[in-house]
Amino acid sequence: MFRISLSAIALIGMISLSSSAACAERQTVFKCIDPAGGIAYQAVACKPGSREQVIAIAPAPPPSASPEYSRPTQGEGNTGRAARSTPRQAAIQSYECRTRSGALFYRHDRCPASIDRRSSNGGPRSGARESVQARRMPRLEACRGMRSVGRDGREFDDVVSTYDRNLGRDPCRRY
Repeated sequence: MFRISLSAIALIGMISLSSSAACAERQTVFKCIDPAGGIAYQAVACKPGSREQVIAIAPAPPPSASPEYSRPTQGEGNTGRAARSTPRQAAIQSYECRTRSGALFYRHDRCPASIDRRSSNGGPRSGARESVQARRMPRLEACRGMRSVGRDGREFDDVVSTYDRNLGRDPCRRY
């Protein structure tokens, strides 16, 4: 197995740097293999008793011009005005829904015309259906309202399942 010392790697690096600086000069490197099988690369001839191989390094090509990626093509000249990004979108809307009895809930789609407020134990809300009034509002406010606790009507909020939330389908994830 070949062993290359760190000094040999450093020497090769210096030679390649000097060759790129000299650009038009051909460089010569000597590969020396000692009787134990150790390999060394150096700029001077090998010691007696070592096998020597001369490696000629071709000069580096002259530097080329940079590609013109960012220059405007003909007809795309600078008009002097700052470039505009995409037009600003209007705020995404959600709905605040309120029943006649004062229950408040939020939806990302339209509010239903009425909701069933029957109670499972036949309590004071055992009436059949209540009409709902809707008010459009920014999504940010609706998401904040959904997070509020202790409000009557919270059970009618537009709730996203854990599955949809994990897939990134929660309309409130950015708010």
